[in-house]
Amino acid sequence: MIAFPMGHFAVDTPSGALWLIAPAVGLAWGLSPAEIGLLITAHTLGAGIGYLPSGILGDRVSRRGLMLTAAIWWAGLGYLAASAAPGFWSLALLLGLGGIGSGAWHPMATGTMVQHMPERRALALGLHLTGGMLAEVAGPLMVGFLLGYVEWRFAFRLAVIPAVLMGLAMLYFHRHVAVSGESAITKAELRDVMSVWKTPAGIAMFGLGVSYSMAFIALLAMTPLFFQDFHGHSTAWTGGAFAVMLVGGALAAPLMGQASDRFGRKQMVVVGSIVGALGILLAAFTDNTALMLVGATVGATTLSGVRPVYLAAAVEMAGKRESTSLGLIYAVMDGIGATGGLLAGLAGTNDLRYALVFAAGASLVTSAFALAHPFAVRDVSAYLAVEGA
Repeated sequence: MIAFPMGHFAVDTPSGALWLIAPAVGLAWGLSPAEIGLLITAHTLGAGIGYLPSGILGDRVSRRGLMLTAAIWWAGLGYLAASAAPGFWSLALLLGLGGIGSGAWHPMATGTMVQHMPERRALALGLHLTGGMLAEVAGPLMVGFLLGYVEWRFAFRLAVIPAVLMGLAMLYFHRHVAVSGESAITKAELRDVMSVWKTPAGIAMFGLGVSYSMAFIALLAMTPLFFQDFHGHSTAWTGGAFAVMLVGGALAAPLMGQASDRFGRKQMVVVGSIVGALGILLAAFTDNTALMLVGATVGATTLSGVRPVYLAAAVEMAGKRESTSLGLIYAVMDGIGATGGLLAGLAGTNDLRYALVFAAGASLVTSAFALAHPFAVRDVSAYLAVEGA
């Protein structure tokens, strides 16, 4: 409950820095909002590719500590290579490769955590998410100030240091990661897990996750550009404002997760998505800087808090094999949801306010999916029997 959130912090600090690195690259290379969004999409798509095989291996390999060590080194080396990329497409490719390692960390780490806290899944997922949200705070805050003095390549390399340090620590501590007590997942069990997601309820749950991810990625990808290009704020101010936005998310994730453990998942997802959309729209159309920051903070905070609630609900619907289920959920949610950065950039090509409108619209779609879904907790075999009937 401490080491895995710390690992999440380490592996996600470069990802957090990328929210400000991408606009800096855009400024240096003369990129359009859509091209900046494509850099974010390439990175997130890479993470989506890493999720599913990591989840399956998490349920097949008992020595998960070695797998986690390999994942964090893959991420660190991939991001270091990206910092030396000579051009746009090579940078996009290397960010995607680094994202694969970053994504591979999550299903194994979260799968292990929810196995240890089966009655408090959303709290466990919220605790893990807190490490990532703190990285999303520290990375932009550090990079925002550094970009006023150094080029983006050097700032990005500094953001990779936590991943390298954690990778060194894992060379020793991997042996202390709990060995999986479950037997390796069989092909029949894998088919059972996959079958749940072919049902109407499973497809709706995927739709919920994809629309949520599009909203969140669009918001984080376009907000720094919106602050700097549309409102003319400095990189230091933008980094500070971005950090303020995500501090609330770091606090909201475990609190909303714990609240949903007690009061229900559906209410938290519906309310969080609607409130998030309203906050984003306020940020998009107000001329007051303070209100803009309040709106962006409300949007980021509530959408951050929705994530562990959704993940817990999705795992409960699958019923077993947490690592595999989480790997599949992450892959679809962030793999397809990665397009949120590109689509928001296209929407904001002529007016960046419409990039935020896209994020708000995707958040409202999330609330619609949540209203339509029963959020029922069922055993896999019983679930399939009901759906088959």
